[in-house]
Amino acid sequence: MARYTGVYGFPESADGARRLAEALNVPCHIAELHRFPDGESLVRLPESVERAVVYRSLDRPNDKLVELTLAASVLRRQGATELCLVAPYMAYMRQDAVFRPGEPVSQTVVGDWLGRLFDRFVCVEPHLHRTHTLDEVFVGRPSICLSGAGAIAERLRRDGVAPNAVIVGPDEEAAPLVEAVAGPLGLAALVGRKERRGDRDVTVTLPADAPLAGRPVVIVDDVISSGETIFSCARAARAAGAASVRVFGVHALFDAAVAARFQSEGLGMPLSCDGVPHPSNALPLARLIADALAAPC
Repeated sequence: MARYTGVYGFPESADGARRLAEALNVPCHIAELHRFPDGESLVRLPESVERAVVYRSLDRPNDKLVELTLAASVLRRQGATELCLVAPYMAYMRQDAVFRPGEPVSQTVVGDWLGRLFDRFVCVEPHLHRTHTLDEVFVGRPSICLSGAGAIAERLRRDGVAPNAVIVGPDEEAAPLVEAVAGPLGLAALVGRKERRGDRDVTVTLPADAPLAGRPVVIVDDVISSGETIFSCARAARAAGAASVRVFGVHALFDAAVAARFQSEGLGMPLSCDGVPHPSNALPLARLIADALAAPC
């Protein structure tokens, strides 16, 4: 008997929910959402299952968090005995400490909130920094942290990446992703140093002896939003003599204006994993997530 007996998705991520349900070979149900004029949400869930996967990426999270709370309440009331939240992108992970007086530790707040609703969690590249594992976020709940590296490496392998290509990350936080992409392909890897002065004021520097002259460069990062980190990294790679620059991101959060900048910077459209629905999606995650869900807690 399959561990889970159904997948629930939401309208904006219905395709991802259906792909996961197909990989698990279970039914998929898409919630109905209604927004009242004052901004309140109403959630309707068709049918009820005993052990449910709730699939929703938490980019632009505020309304989604409330709607997840409502959905979980419906499923519990209708008899669900186990709820697993699959959130390919998990929100509020960056604020894992008090950086300035008066700020919340948002990671702890949201982790406690969701931990009261769901029994298990699966996320992809959840943007953890000083927190080492998801178990520290969802205390007492089994949690699986997946990497998008395999999907990126598989695409590069399929595209016939050059053996002298260099996988580059913009900063040390990208180092695990960089190594996980480069290692299976037998490629060189390096990371830069990022100085952030504001949300859109970023400078990336690469090692002075970076061996990039005449070699193709593949920049990888977990999240692409404003694009400034990637643009600065690409400029540094070109200044070091890179023959070409290609970009991959696990989570694409950038808008059409940033996409146009990628084109104007000569980088083309980055390729992203399909956890966050986006025009740049090219790297499937359903099988990776399904395999994780099939594993014992």
